Parts: sequence; C-alpha cells; structure tokens
Amino acid sequence: MKAHNVLIICYIFPPIGGGGVPRPLKMAKYLGEFGWNVHVLTVDPTYHATLDPTLLTQLPADVSIHRAKEWKLLPGRGQAAAASGSGSTAVANTGARPSLKAQVKKQIVNVLKKVKPYLLIPDDQILWLPNALKLGREIMRQEKIDVIFSTSGPVTNHLIAEKLADEFGCKWVADFRDPWTQNMHTSGIPWRERLEERMEARVMAKADAITTVTATFAENFRKKHQERIKRMELIYNGFDQGDFQGLAPSHAAPGKFHAVYAGILYQKRNPRLLLQAIRELIDEGKVDRQELMLSFAGVFDYPGYSENRDCVKALELGDIVRVLGNLPHKEALGLMKSADALLLIGDVSSDAGAYIPGKLYEYMGIGNPILALNKAGEATEIIENFRLGQVADPEQKDAIKEAYWKLYREWKENSSQAKGEAERGADFAERVKPYERREQARQLADLMNELLTR
Repeated sequence: MKAHNVLIICYIFPPIGGGGVPRPLKMAKYLGEFGWNVHVLTVDPTYHATLDPTLLTQLPADVSIHRAKEWKLLPGRGQAAAASGSGSTAVANTGARPSLKAQVKKQIVNVLKKVKPYLLIPDDQILWLPNALKLGREIMRQEKIDVIFSTSGPVTNHLIAEKLADEFGCKWVADFRDPWTQNMHTSGIPWRERLEERMEARVMAKADAITTVTATFAENFRKKHQERIKRMELIYNGFDQGDFQGLAPSHAAPGKFHAVYAGILYQKRNPRLLLQAIRELIDEGKVDRQELMLSFAGVFDYPGYSENRDCVKALELGDIVRVLGNLPHKEALGLMKSADALLLIGDVSSDAGAYIPGKLYEYMGIGNPILALNKAGEATEIIENFRLGQVADPEQKDAIKEAYWKLYREWKENSSQAKGEAERGADFAERVKPYERREQARQLADLMNELLTR
C-alpha cells in the first residue's frame, strides 16, 4: 500500500514532447516505488504540434493524469497546422490572394504578438491557470493530496501550486529546472520584471522546499532569497537506464564519422561556427568530407528563419548535413546510439555556463564520445571530470576545430569507443548514480516524507 499522495503540476507532460518533459515524466514513473500515489495535473495537448504519445507507455498504470484545457490568445502551433493543412500549399500553387478576412486576421495576430509580453505574465501559459485551478481543486478534494510538486518552466505552474497549497494546507515543493528572474531569457520590460520579482519572492517564501537542478542555480537562489527559503535541495536532472535497454541504432551512417545533435537550435545556440570549422578542416585536408556526416534532429531553424540552412548552403556542406526534424524519443535515442560524436551546443550568453543542458545526461547514458561547445561551467566540468569527450568554447572557432579533429582522429584509429570506456573507468556506473532518474525520484520521495513528518 502506498502511504501518501502527490500532485505533480506541470504544463509540459506527454504526449507533449520536448526538453522539459523528462523530469516530471520520470518522477511520475518512479515515485510509486517509494510509497507515493502519483497524480499529474497538466494541460490538454490540443494546441501542441510536437507530440510523442509513446512517452506515455513509460508510466505505471496507477499514475493518474488530469488534463485541463487552456485558453489561447493566439492560435497554437497544433491548431494553426490543423487549420492550414494542405490548403496553404494549394493557395501558394494557384497564386490566389488571401481573402480580406484572412488579411485582417493576420493583422490582428501580428498586433497580439506585439502586445503579448505586456499581457501574459509571468509567461504565455498564464491562460491555463483558471482551468488548471478549477481541476486542481477537484483533485485536492477527491484524492486527499499530501504534497504538491510543481516544476517549471513555465512558472505559471508555481502560481497554481501556491493557490492550491494555500487553500488546502498541504505541503508544497517548488522545483526550478531553470531560474526565474535570474534567467538569461527575460522580457526586458522593467515594470514586468519588477512584478515577476515580487511573484518569485512570494513563491520562495511560501513553498516548504525549493528544488533545482544545478549547484549554481541553488547558490544563486540562496543568495537572493536566503531569508525566504525554508529548505533548498539540489536534485539533478539525469538519464533513465530503462531508456537504453534493447536500444537499436537508427539513422546510422556506416563508414562515416557521424556527429549527432538532438534538440532545439536558435539564435544564441546554433551550429554555424562548427560548420565553418568543419569547412576549414576539409579545405586544409585534415578531414575527408567523404567520411563525414552531421545529423540534426529536432528544430534546426524555427519557422520563419533560415540562418542555419543558409549557412549549410553557403558553405556547400549539403552532402554531409542531414536535417531529420522531430523524432519520437526512442528513435532520437537510437540516432544518438549510432553517433561517433554527440554534439552538445550551448548558448553563447555570458551566464550560459550556469546551465546544464538536459541532453548531456542522455548523452552520458548513451556512452558515446561528446563534443561539447559550451561555456565553462557545471556542464563542462561534468564532461571533464567523467572523461566523456572534448570541450570547446562555442565562440572560439580554433578550439572547435581542434576538438572536432581530435574525435575524428580517434574515430579513424577505431579507438574512440574503447578509449572512452577505458577513461571512464570500471566505477563509472557508481559515480554517475546521482544522475539516474530513479535515484532522483528517491531523493524527492525522501524530501516529501521528511516534510510530512515535521
């Protein structure tokens, strides 16, 4: 018999895919092993285009998922895609002009995009809050919830948890996968940022415990809110050994030095300097382009942007760059398994070193050599301490060339995999235990048990 009930509040949850999904998903998967009945309050995925229903198969049958509908100021990506369908292609082919109604709608959407940062605070998901609160109250009453675990982003999750914890008097753990007001991606609107400072201070003061995913985040929270925070716990992100059992390589490139990136790219996190470095290595005769392949899964260019594709074209690297788009999680893991080098491309912001990309842990679980283009910080320390691969500053082309060339030479010598295993050592599995998802669920269960016994 499971002794206690936890409500996990997370807007992002399967079948929605993406980088924020694994933490709440794996907590929901493993908390039951430590005596907790799991309920999940999440969004109805209607508006989301990036779906991976296979993720739901990881959950035990007794995990209860409750979905609240979301209001929308603008059409969601999924809704927009469904509305356009193949019709947009037909209009483009016939040369037909958009109707007056369509033109007016487009203008309204453009205006709403501009005013959205001034209306949707603290984030776009605030419009989910009314329905989430309504459903959350029903869950609290019916299921006798002992602890709420809210995990952000979006930080709207914490506002919902704050209200429910106040009304029902239960314990509350607020989990931050990224900072809030100390985030490198902020609005730049002074009055909004002051308002969010007050919101954050209230969450820090009311939560019974704060958890976060890096030591740097934890230290920054302590410095800023030391008089408010009752309890701070570091629970890393990680990898799930179960994800790699029976994993078969996919999208392999036999006979090629195959470098793989799985995730989202955008302006401050892009592969263009890496591509320039590879072009120079080809021109210098240090690498054979016939032996090279780079595969990118996920978002290569956001809709409306083409800088990365333009770079591939300008450097004439179209024969060695594959853009695979979004893949189901298992297929993406198979792609990583087929790699000779796993690319970790970090942001170029000055404070980017404080972040540990979630994919680093999956790469750790896969075990293939990593080429990390990251600012110095916790992520690069993990790679160096565990001897997982090569590290280079993402803004230093010569360093990128050297790191890529080292891994290429090891591959040519057929020694990269064996060398990596030897360097990691026989005790590797024990040393990485804090980064395993099941262990992290045990940490959270222990924390929640402690809060209840106080």
